[in-house]
Amino acid sequence: MNGITSDDRIAIAELFARYCHSVDHGDTAGWTALFTADGVFEVAGAIRLEGREQVAAMPGVVADQGGGKWRHQITNIVVEPGAADGVAQVTAYGLVTDWGNEGKPMTFSDYAITLHRDGGDWRIRSLLATSA
Repeated sequence: MNGITSDDRIAIAELFARYCHSVDHGDTAGWTALFTADGVFEVAGAIRLEGREQVAAMPGVVADQGGGKWRHQITNIVVEPGAADGVAQVTAYGLVTDWGNEGKPMTFSDYAITLHRDGGDWRIRSLLATSA
């Protein structure tokens, strides 16, 4: 049985903190490093990026469209063991606010995420954001 330790939970929370900071501050290298080589980032009905080369585009999109004023938050993170060792299934909420528009909420999504342990670090294999 695949178990998730307290250290895993801390590392996963750190991964999502880095996710938010990287995408909001245009850190393409930091953002891309959070995904497996074949990782998928998807916003249902809007965009699907596959592999690090495509996933690398997202911080630029956020910078261009948000002018550096968007902020991402990932909360209510629930981590469950996956079907195999080194796999975790995560559900969470994702909130994006626009501080160029008085911090008003832009989107609120339900996240379904699969993580894989890669060289000791957790990485995003797939992330699906679905509007609530």
